[in-house]
Amino acid sequence: RQATRDAGRIAGLKVYRLLAEPTAAALAYGLDRGEHGLFAIYDLGGGTFDISVLRLHAGVFQVLATGGDSALGGDDFDRLAADLLARAGITHPSAAQHDATRLAARALKERLSSLPEDLVSVPAIGLERAPVTRAQFEALIDPLAQRTLRACKQALKDAGVRPAELDGVVLVGGSTRGPRIRQLVEPALGRPP
Repeated sequence: RQATRDAGRIAGLKVYRLLAEPTAAALAYGLDRGEHGLFAIYDLGGGTFDISVLRLHAGVFQVLATGGDSALGGDDFDRLAADLLARAGITHPSAAQHDATRLAARALKERLSSLPEDLVSVPAIGLERAPVTRAQFEALIDPLAQRTLRACKQALKDAGVRPAELDGVVLVGGSTRGPRIRQLVEPALGRPP
């Protein structure tokens, strides 16, 4: 935190306050415009998963509980998509082929957020127009997605909050755009994100 303050000063900025990531997300989504409320911030970023339960009262956020999994993130979902592509292509890719597969996998993950199926080509591994479905991908990611729900349940318990008490749920991070994540989060946190 001190290094962040120092970097701001070196950049010529006047640092008034550092915000925790969930509070910054809540502000970015305009949750501070209300007078009060209880919110869950579900943050599935590239490298980690974080869940925070915040209470807003008189324009001030209070963090009631935080949790997550520092060994789980969107990169893990990308790896599973790459595994799916590798199974359709070759079994022992070279380093260059591996990189091409990872890039194609990330793009596939993003496209499957809005399409039920996609044709994927990764010429570097000899994969030409292989069909991959959202259902195949979701079956692979489901165990990881379920891990996030355990952390959510624990954060709610730590905060002394039932899902029905939440006023809102905010999803942050690229992997939250996937339909399967949204399908799981809504019943687990008692609100549509």
